Amino acid sequence: MPVLHRYQNPAYTGSNRCVPCTITNVAIAALGSLALAALAPPLGVAAFAVAILTIYLRGYLVPGTPTFTRRYFPDWLLAVFDKADPTPASADVEATLVAAGVLHDEAVDLVLDPRFAAAWDERMADVDAERDGLSDAAANRLDAVELAALTDLDPDGLDVQRYGEAVVATLDAERIGRWESRAAFVADVAAAHELDDWVPRWRSIPVAGRSELLGGLRLFLERCPACGAVLTLDHEVVRSCCRERDVIAMSCSGCGSRLLEADFDVSALDADADADAGMTASPVETH
Repeated sequence: MPVLHRYQNPAYTGSNRCVPCTITNVAIAALGSLALAALAPPLGVAAFAVAILTIYLRGYLVPGTPTFTRRYFPDWLLAVFDKADPTPASADVEATLVAAGVLHDEAVDLVLDPRFAAAWDERMADVDAERDGLSDAAANRLDAVELAALTDLDPDGLDVQRYGEAVVATLDAERIGRWESRAAFVADVAAAHELDDWVPRWRSIPVAGRSELLGGLRLFLERCPACGAVLTLDHEVVRSCCRERDVIAMSCSGCGSRLLEADFDVSALDADADADAGMTASPVETH
């Protein structure tokens, strides 16, 4: 499998693989192979094997797949596949971190505890320093071992790989985590080390819950773990190969690393704008 990775198209495989497009192409491959198998069974089996290998390496079998998937799949169905990664429950994240003293509820906003912020910064620098001079394979293996220690998972079955900008962790070939960038991964690994001391019974929290806490904590980063530049928070429209969605994205103004990306309901802004407009347009009664 590592040899095959070299021939993969990163734009449509790995963390960028589109599930609706993959399902569509596998279905087409199955139908075509069944038709060939009716004429010559070995030919049908061989054709299906080649088709599956092509989909695995290239992301799709039929040219133009994203276009007709986007055109003929209803948006509600495409949205179902986007729910593979849980959306953080911000209220629970905030309550947990405030109770642990990691965040302080100031009059205007939540702010990081200065001691935690300093320790987090130092830990992020240490994580990066440990990987200086290592090959990609050695760095990935160190990431896997460290992630295993933080999550109490089996290090022998855990693998961490980069696909384009994204970092993906798999356990026995099943994806268990994805980070938008190497910088986001470093931030979470460093934060997990510190939260182990700050959050009561941190190790007893399910891995999915810890992931939500770490993702929510990333919102309070001010500078990029990779280059130290200022982070910016923007509303963007992200286009996958077959659909568009509105997201809130936090990115580095220096190296461009994406630290956080979360779905955003733009209709809420429209509703607020309409409400504000209605209030402004309301006549004032005079006497």
